Amino acid sequence: MSTMPSHIAVDAPDLTPGPLDLPIAVRWTDLDAYGHVNNAAVVRLLEEARIAAFWQPPAEQLALGAPQPAAALPISGAGSALSTVIASQRIEYARPLGHRRDGVVVRLWLSRIGGASLSVDYLVLTREDPEGEAPYARARTVVVMVDAETGAPVRLEQETRRRLERFTGEPLRFRD
Repeated sequence: MSTMPSHIAVDAPDLTPGPLDLPIAVRWTDLDAYGHVNNAAVVRLLEEARIAAFWQPPAEQLALGAPQPAAALPISGAGSALSTVIASQRIEYARPLGHRRDGVVVRLWLSRIGGASLSVDYLVLTREDPEGEAPYARARTVVVMVDAETGAPVRLEQETRRRLERFTGEPLRFRD
């Protein structure tokens, strides 16, 4: 297992510690025959939030005005030496979510920072429920950092861990 470089976006915003609330659009095509956001589309909502929170756009896109991620990981897209893979994903659907022109708010935080992995917990909310009293879904994704060429896990460096610790919180409890 190698060590991940700790260069994180220099211009990343200095955010207050805690969860990140990310607005995510709900597309008309996310609906199923019942008029609900399809269960597979919820996976996409979570992915969009994770990308907005953690994945650094290439320098040329930043120069064109792409937003800085809130908690950038030291990886980028295609051609990067480091990559991520999803090791597992768990979602509990609490109630149906219909189409919303105002989108949803995906609240996410890190419930665990491992050697080469992160557990990302989420609540899918709406703007009228900022306290998260009645989430539509709760989820967890385990993301593993890997060497893009070999696929071998890559350990998080201490500086990367320190920066990510700002976004940690209690793990969600799931029904069993």
